[in-house]
Amino acid sequence: MSKPSILDISEFLPYQLVSLSTKVSDDFAQVYSAEAGLTQAQWRVLSHLFNLEFATAKRVCELANMDKSTVSRAIKQLEEKQLLRLSKHPTDKRASVLEATEAGLTLYTQLTPKAKEWERTLLSNFSDDETATFRELVAKLYKSVEEKGEH
Repeated sequence: MSKPSILDISEFLPYQLVSLSTKVSDDFAQVYSAEAGLTQAQWRVLSHLFNLEFATAKRVCELANMDKSTVSRAIKQLEEKQLLRLSKHPTDKRASVLEATEAGLTLYTQLTPKAKEWERTLLSNFSDDETATFRELVAKLYKSVEEKGEH
């Protein structure tokens, strides 16, 4: 009698990606936690403010893949730290636009080179060609998951 095919979870791509993502996120968290006392959610919210024309809580939830309550808590905490403020959305009366304050911009400007250096160190075992290939493969995998979700 043959043994049934058993899934080796450590070799299963979804498991590998989640495990790697957790390790990478936890390691990078040391940068913004030590430098600015930010949580992962606060860092993600703050980061998205600089990459969106109109950053709303809903849009940040979508882009950062975080639930509404986590984003709302992070927004409140960033407001308390005076790193962001809420203003009225120009076209959607139900939404507020998240805007960085001067202090938020200053902090993010200070953290950006440290984040880039951390990333360079993380990828230092890759050649430039390998890094480019890796980024292309991640983009293809992301697109594949997005297309799968559309069906």
